[in-house]
Amino acid sequence: MFALAVALTVLLVLESLPSAVVQLARARPGLTRLDELTRLGVLQGRHLWVLTLLGSLHLFGTVAVIAGLWAPPFGVAGATVEALVFAWVLAMQLRSGDRGRTLGAYTLFLTMALSVLVVDMLR
Repeated sequence: MFALAVALTVLLVLESLPSAVVQLARARPGLTRLDELTRLGVLQGRHLWVLTLLGSLHLFGTVAVIAGLWAPPFGVAGATVEALVFAWVLAMQLRSGDRGRTLGAYTLFLTMALSVLVVDMLR
């Protein structure tokens, strides 16, 4: 079970840590991608607080799922935060009318977060 937790945690961290860095640094590629997904207008300078919030949540989630390897309740907390962030992005995509392949990436990320959540709950 520990090996599965490590594998799933690594996969989740490989997505959430770069997202945290890009959003907190307000890097142009991150702004472009988030704007494409959510249509919040961050490229036009609107709703910039969302970048700080999402980056902070991703950073907290990343640290917590890593700590969850030794203390599973932390992993549960971090995976819950990541799942909520990914579910929010998916909801924003659906609200904007996205369908098909464009939903694939965040569906996968949500699945990874939920997998870490379940495995850490079982541990």
